[in-house]
Amino acid sequence: MTGMSTPSSVPPRALFAGLIDDAAVFPPGNFPLDEAISRRVERRGSSISDLVGPLLLPPTLVSEAVAGSTPVTVSVVGRSDVTLDQLLTAAQLLVDADGHSLAGLELTYSPDWRAALELGVPVAVEVTPEQAVDEPMADLASEGSEQVRAKLRTGSTPSNAVPSASALGGFIASATGQGLSFKLTGGLHRAVSHRTSTADGGEDQFGFLNVLLATDQILRGSSTAQAVTLLEQRDSDVIAGLVRELDDPRIASVRNAFHSYGCCDVLDPIHDLSDLGLIEENL
Repeated sequence: MTGMSTPSSVPPRALFAGLIDDAAVFPPGNFPLDEAISRRVERRGSSISDLVGPLLLPPTLVSEAVAGSTPVTVSVVGRSDVTLDQLLTAAQLLVDADGHSLAGLELTYSPDWRAALELGVPVAVEVTPEQAVDEPMADLASEGSEQVRAKLRTGSTPSNAVPSASALGGFIASATGQGLSFKLTGGLHRAVSHRTSTADGGEDQFGFLNVLLATDQILRGSSTAQAVTLLEQRDSDVIAGLVRELDDPRIASVRNAFHSYGCCDVLDPIHDLSDLGLIEENL
């Protein structure tokens, strides 16, 4: 990031509380489950623990997690290769296990997605950028339940590129316009949008602060094009300054819309917040 600074004021903590879901076992982190859990134990009681959400696990790791003695709060994540029955079976293990808890379910959109609502926890349904402005998003909104969230993948995979800023802005506008909260997954490792530097030329990645600000703009009636400009902004001083302008009502509105995002190493974005002077901790 460019132009890091540490001014005296920090935004209200509520802006970042529970924002970063712990996706340590997923790529590119790929932490073994026991290490992912031990890292969570180390953070318990620390001053940054309030910034981190539940542990995200695929169904295949849930039985191992509940067999351990360390209580875990888990959201079970089913990708496209996971059936709904597999997802619900793993989730039920958490419901039935003493000391452990089920925080939510995440699944790829399909016509029978409503079956995931039966456990009474929040359900995040992943759509593609194309589905975000089509019938699948309207289908999610038609349930009319705060239990339902829309989800978009913002990181690249072998079969999918990082969505464009226009696609992400369109997703945010579609979700908020239909009364849906949303979460994101993949790619949001850093606070401010940037381009990675790798041997193959790198790729553009969004910053989670850019997403918070773009969401605020859309909720305040700005155009999607204005939100896209914010998503593409790479000057960290500009982004940090705009974040400091958010007051309590705007923060509450933004976080009601943008619930959380999954990150494979939750300390990376927290270090960015510290470096930018947006949290009190000097990490």
